[in-house]
Amino acid sequence: MKQILILSIAILILGFQNVLGQTYLNYYKEINNAEIANLDEAFYKSDSLYQIAFDLVEKPFKDDYLLAAINAEKLVEYENVYEYLKSGIRVGLTIKSIKKALSRFKKSDEWKMLNNNYDSIRKKYLNGLNLTLREELLEMVDKDQAVRHPIFGSWRKMKVTDIYNHKRLLEIIAENNGKWPGRFTIGDGNEDGKYAFGEVTIMLHHFSKDQVNNLKPILVDAILKGDLSPYNVAYPLDYKNMKRIGYEYTNKKQTKGLIKVCLTLGSYNKVTGTNAIICDCEKAESERKKLGLEPLDDYYRKKNATFECYEEEITVPNTLE
Repeated sequence: MKQILILSIAILILGFQNVLGQTYLNYYKEINNAEIANLDEAFYKSDSLYQIAFDLVEKPFKDDYLLAAINAEKLVEYENVYEYLKSGIRVGLTIKSIKKALSRFKKSDEWKMLNNNYDSIRKKYLNGLNLTLREELLEMVDKDQAVRHPIFGSWRKMKVTDIYNHKRLLEIIAENNGKWPGRFTIGDGNEDGKYAFGEVTIMLHHFSKDQVNNLKPILVDAILKGDLSPYNVAYPLDYKNMKRIGYEYTNKKQTKGLIKVCLTLGSYNKVTGTNAIICDCEKAESERKKLGLEPLDDYYRKKNATFECYEEEITVPNTLE
């Protein structure tokens, strides 16, 4: 009887986790629909889709609230802008980001009210975080960047720092019941926008390929629970798994330094510029869906960039010789 009870509880927990994961996948999908509607200048439709997405989960992402506020500002619906921003501040949105993104709203009475209430809302948000752990992780990020300084950094410093950061990160995950220290624990402090590199996950770019891929199940679990942005995971996974597919050539001579690469997920555009090459588009689309990422067409439209699917050149032997 006891074994049956334990098994039943385990099934219920697993079922709850699956439902939660699907809920956030639905959330990411609706957010993408809202962003595409905004690009189409269907601002009322976009606003409705944002509201549908926000109703799906308990804690939407701060950057999505900001984008919803920007969309509502275009409709001159300042009460909605106020509500979106207030909700965003509750999950980490800062006054700095708001000031940078909105212009007309700052002349409204709702802006004055938001500005007056900001400190108290922000304080409540910070009180719900593990600020000690957050400070430690940000110090690790600072060291990660400092050792890569062109003058004061060095290969030796990078190696020592990366080894320590990886070891300590594994310890932090173990101390956090095997979970990634995500926004529910340390907050969402990335100030550079939704599609920028994450502040803590930037360390992953400097771990080995195997180390990053071994962390993937933990990272994906955090995405499905809404604890981590899909983009913060897609960038390091793409960076560590991109493949060299040849060199750029000029006048039939190899041009040094211009190595062509293809991306497995199609997210790390820093090395490919505005036109990316996807190693396997069908596989990329499948993986992106699992991670809560939008289809490639939508992503590159939002990034104002283009992509192409890589087709390996096959040399057919001349059987007539």
